[in-house]
Amino acid sequence: MRIASFVYRQYLQSGRLARRLWSLPRKVLIHLLGDPTCSMQVHGRLLSMRLSHSLPIYFQDHPCYDRLPQRIAQFVKRKSGHVRLIDVGANIGDTIAAFYTGPEDQFLAIEPDPNFRKFLIANWGANPNVRVISDLCSSESLEGTYRLEEKNGTASLIPATDGLALRSRSLDDILKDDGFAKPANILKVDTDGHDFKVLAGAKRFISENRPVVLFECAPFGNAMFVEQATETLERFHQAGYGYCLLYSNLGDFMGKYDLKELSAIKNLFFYQLLTDALYYDVLLINDHDLEEFFQSEARFFADRVADRNLRQSALKAISG
Repeated sequence: MRIASFVYRQYLQSGRLARRLWSLPRKVLIHLLGDPTCSMQVHGRLLSMRLSHSLPIYFQDHPCYDRLPQRIAQFVKRKSGHVRLIDVGANIGDTIAAFYTGPEDQFLAIEPDPNFRKFLIANWGANPNVRVISDLCSSESLEGTYRLEEKNGTASLIPATDGLALRSRSLDDILKDDGFAKPANILKVDTDGHDFKVLAGAKRFISENRPVVLFECAPFGNAMFVEQATETLERFHQAGYGYCLLYSNLGDFMGKYDLKELSAIKNLFFYQLLTDALYYDVLLINDHDLEEFFQSEARFFADRVADRNLRQSALKAISG
């Protein structure tokens, strides 16, 4: 672990030319020595992961990447006094690290991939406020077999006639049987293409609790992507949400969209189908708190504009 961690840190801390040089021993360790475990700082916590995991690279290269959860956590903590997170697609536990504000927080981490779950348990299993379950979260409860496709720290579960046997359960059924996260006030979903199914299986929880919801919105080869994304947002509107906030995959804010009129966001879905380099993160907050969070986000991103005149112009444009 020490050698892998050292190589990864040198890779991250190097300039462009030196990074190319350090990429060689990293590739050797990944491909010839079985992708060893390393230990890296993520959201202020030392987390174990495979050397091939690309999360530290994205953090290094993109200043807004995956920083939104921290801002959400601080906002929710200020409003309700605690964070209660359901993390569907928990991976190695990096989202828990992002949302963690203190020992009074509580987390239900759902991760069906045994390889990621091993690291999730290593990173958080000793914490009494984190409960890990291995079910595949979907729109209905059934048994099935799946093929795992892992790459750069993410994984997709593809239905297959032979493969990993998994129990698929809806989030509503999970919460009915397990009270650990029933008072949850945040739902995060990141399942590499299964997000719409997860949300369809959480209709009761969402309508009854009206939590903050953050989910990944990407096609992943889904021919029905636009239709399913639109139907998902329509269900949120029916559940009482008036707007959504949209972010790029690198964490940049893209605007506030009215759920009563989806034509503008449908255009963005269409654009998303034209490029492999972009996906969206969708954030929903109950209308009572949305405007306050939206204004704080507008100020946060406007402050990132270097030129003062342009900064004021950006703030007027985004919040006007």
